Amino acid sequence: MSKILSIKRKLLSLKERLQILDADERLLYEATWEFAWFNPTWVLTRDGREAARLKRRLLSWLPCWEVQANGSPFLLRTRWGWRRRVQVQGGPLDGAELRGGLLDMSFELERSGRILARADAKWLSLRERHVIELLDESPEAELLTAVMMVTVLLQKSESASSSAASAAT
Repeated sequence: MSKILSIKRKLLSLKERLQILDADERLLYEATWEFAWFNPTWVLTRDGREAARLKRRLLSWLPCWEVQANGSPFLLRTRWGWRRRVQVQGGPLDGAELRGGLLDMSFELERSGRILARADAKWLSLRERHVIELLDESPEAELLTAVMMVTVLLQKSESASSSAASAAT
């Protein structure tokens, strides 16, 4: 049996927040950024406790995120290709890989040939809800899926804002 998760941006907030909800609209995780002049750290909490810290690695050719989750550090390393590919290096789910489209939010997260989570969303705007089907309900797979959801949405919003900035010039 699978579990449904959704991620959305909390609107009308002074500090940008991403919320991950279950199928019954209960808050599972919340992601907020910590103040920094440049390159903020994102903190993912569950029940008011820190579950993970994410920080984008600077000076890398392709997006790379340093993650500290439950005392275990790992990297989310983007690979070059015609489709989105993000590989997990280190941590309890070392070798897991997210594969999806570059222009939409559809993806599959798999490890050792087994699909952990998938999403079929197309052309997500920044205010819509993104729905993910969690096929592996282990705590590690749920947390990794939540971390991946946050990083994919942050990368999408970064690319949208950089596109808007280049169009304005």
